[in-house]
Amino acid sequence: MGKIKVKLWTNQYVIIIALSLVMFASFYMITAGFPIFVSSISDNPTIAGIMTTTLMTASLITRFFASVIIQKVNMKLLLIISMIYFIGTIGLTFLSDAIWFLIFIRALQGIGFCMLTTLVFTMSSNIVPKSRLGEGIVFFAMSTSVGTTIGPLIAISYLSNYSFQSMLMLTLGLMAFSFVCSLFTKNSPVSKEEASPQETKNEPFYKYMFDKRVLLPCILVSFNYMTIAGTVNFMGAFGKEINVGGSISQFFIAQGIAMVVVRAFSGKIFDRFGHRILIIPAASSGAAGLLLLGFAASMWMVIVAGVLFGIAFAVIHPISQAWALTLVPPEKKATANSMLLIFIDSGMAIGSVLLGILAGRVGYGMMFSFTAAIMVIILVLYLFGNRKKVTFGTSKKGPSLQKQTRLRAG
Repeated sequence: MGKIKVKLWTNQYVIIIALSLVMFASFYMITAGFPIFVSSISDNPTIAGIMTTTLMTASLITRFFASVIIQKVNMKLLLIISMIYFIGTIGLTFLSDAIWFLIFIRALQGIGFCMLTTLVFTMSSNIVPKSRLGEGIVFFAMSTSVGTTIGPLIAISYLSNYSFQSMLMLTLGLMAFSFVCSLFTKNSPVSKEEASPQETKNEPFYKYMFDKRVLLPCILVSFNYMTIAGTVNFMGAFGKEINVGGSISQFFIAQGIAMVVVRAFSGKIFDRFGHRILIIPAASSGAAGLLLLGFAASMWMVIVAGVLFGIAFAVIHPISQAWALTLVPPEKKATANSMLLIFIDSGMAIGSVLLGILAGRVGYGMMFSFTAAIMVIILVLYLFGNRKKVTFGTSKKGPSLQKQTRLRAG
């Protein structure tokens, strides 16, 4: 008998998608707008870097406790409180343009955005049916990626004609939309049928902060974001190095198109065949794209490199997240999501620094070529690390622990 397909696009899932897209766009509008604003009130470009470092540091520290808080408090209530808090930090920006005050505000925003991202990641993974986990996670990741992409584009275009303060007003309006969406969400704890209390009964505090079962997917995502840090931070300078100027932005257009196309079906492939069939070709494609980019001498090479790297960008993060969620019991989803976000932030931070140093020594083109080695490391770690995994699934009788000792995962 054929299985009945469980509905994915429920009202709650649509609300979370819309809330996340607008929230990420708002946050990255501020993130892209702050350096432009700071450069207009200070001649020291290092200040913008300090603000970003402060934001990431505050976010990273908070993530170690976010998963614990989320598993102890009503998630809808915590989401509403976090929305109000984050909107309040945007409002505080109007009070002063003193550098020390703006740095302080960025730290507060790092705390708020950490809570919001951990919450929406966990709520979305709780809402998605287990049989369509990959598909649901991939579409959710697409909404955050679109928000991350359009936020800076809006900020840069807007600030070329209007003031930073008016852009903050626009951001407040967008966050107000996300706040209204949060009012219509439902608390989405793990259901009693899914939960396996024996897994977390009497566990110490730190077990809610870390779970070694999801370490491999987290490490893969961290290395992936090291490569993303290179394209985000140094693509403009690379365009000048190969004398194509602003046309280098076509790399991101090609990457975005490839990302949308691949994510339209990669989730379904994960649900049916597992992660192995996706991560291996994605890492290989990413390595080829970065290697080609490093030797690019014309725009067609840049565009092809963007497509190849876009395939890796589309697959590795959301598929690793969906995979990680199958490695822990349902009540540990917040822990898995929090760990993934910690490793993402760490990868971006480490990649920005190390690749910046490397680019200063060998040039931007050779830096991208060397970065291809990171994708090879992802492939090697995956092949050797993915040998014996424990996954949590369901059966007709309820939750069951499914041990998979075969080499072929998924």
